[in-house]
Order: sequence, then structure tokens, then C-alpha cells
Amino acid sequence: MNKFTDKERRIFNYGIIVGKLETIARFNDKTNHVYNFELSSIPKLNTIAESIEYKVENISESYTLEKISLKDAFKFFFNLLYDKWFYSYQDDSEYHLSDVGNNFSLYFDEWKREWIEDFVDLLLQTIDPIQIYEIEYQNLKSYYASDYDEFILESQDELYYFKLSAID
Repeated sequence: MNKFTDKERRIFNYGIIVGKLETIARFNDKTNHVYNFELSSIPKLNTIAESIEYKVENISESYTLEKISLKDAFKFFFNLLYDKWFYSYQDDSEYHLSDVGNNFSLYFDEWKREWIEDFVDLLLQTIDPIQIYEIEYQNLKSYYASDYDEFILESQDELYYFKLSAID
């Protein structure tokens, strides 16, 4: 049986993570919004600011990077994904979008919790961050009806850009 090297395992798991993000975003598209969940590897340059410049330059005049404690990272991402992003539906007034009786089993709360825990665990174990930052924008260059959360996960030798967004 073939055994993966650590690098091969990371690449393999990265593909699984990206596939899960795309699939969950597609499930969420059952709403009247379009969801985009992205995890991309970006080159690690001299500074994080240099590394992410092309990701942020068209969005905002300025931004800050808010550190997220590694100790609290699992709980932080679980709560964010569970409460806001993964397996989301429009509000209850949009009755035609509801899943009466939870017929679509991905929305059972017990499974939803388990799958999000598994996802966050896979994400953090695969990237093995030494630092996590949330990107906080100031002075946006334009306005578009959207909601987003963006992060930089810094590993020993790579940076990862993690974006969760929805547009109207």
C-alpha cells in the first residue's frame, strides 16, 4: 500500500478541503444568495502584507490583520461556520426554501455539528498554522451587497487565504 509523504498528505487533504468548501457553498445556493467559499495557497514573501497585496488592493484602501489565538482557533472557526456560513438557509419567511421535516439530512443539527467539527479539524491539521489573522477592511473602494469573512492562515512554509462570502 502506498504511503503518502507529509507533503503529499497535505496536498491530498487540501484538495478534500477545497472540494468540501465548493460543495457546501453549492448547498447554500438553495437560498437567494450566491455563496463562495475559497481556500487558496499564496506565495509567502518577505511580509504578509506583500504576500496578500494582490488579494486586497482592489477591495480597500487599508486593512488590519487581527490575530486569532491558536489556542482558540478550533472554537472560533467552528462557531463562525456553524452560526453563519455552513449549511445556511434564508430566513423562515422564505417558506418556499424551507426544508420541512429536515428531509435534506445535511441540515440535521447533530450531523451539521459533526461535519463542521470534522471540517475544522481537517483544515487546522492540514495547514498546521503558526499564526492566524482575520482581515479587517477599512475604506472600501466600492460597495456591493455582500457579506464576507477573510483570513490568512500562516503555516511554516506557506500562507493560505480563506474566504467565506455571500452576495445578493
